[in-house]
Amino acid sequence: MTRLMFLAWLVFLPLKHIYLTSPYGYRVHPVTGQYKFHAGIDLRASHDTVFAIMDGIVSGVDYNPLLGTYIRLDHGEYQSCYGHLSQVFVLPGDTVFAGNAIAITGSSGRVTGEHLHFSVSYHHQNINPLEFLYRLINQSQNYERKL
Repeated sequence: MTRLMFLAWLVFLPLKHIYLTSPYGYRVHPVTGQYKFHAGIDLRASHDTVFAIMDGIVSGVDYNPLLGTYIRLDHGEYQSCYGHLSQVFVLPGDTVFAGNAIAITGSSGRVTGEHLHFSVSYHHQNINPLEFLYRLINQSQNYERKL
């Protein structure tokens, strides 16, 4: 495996197609109507495969009345969370690699319809997942150009 091929797998999108339905930050909640902070993003999905965005360890698989069935991955300084799932393919303690299929989207928890809730945190502090992915992909592309 060349360095270039390895770099291509450092970062992966959580879904094959990205269509944002609800952004990170303050919003009117679609179920409660309350103006609240949304700590992740919602992506349109219909029984789509969910992928690990980076190499990591499954730190949790559980159910929450709001988030539904969810997976948490630990990537060292970063953590990612995938919610409202219908099927899960991993167990706590499993090692995953960027691009591994980890779940199928669904509509578990408090939702108006099927989608993927995706969040990223840095040292357990929420950050904007879109900005995070954009920066990582951009850095990988810039590094590849230098090779």
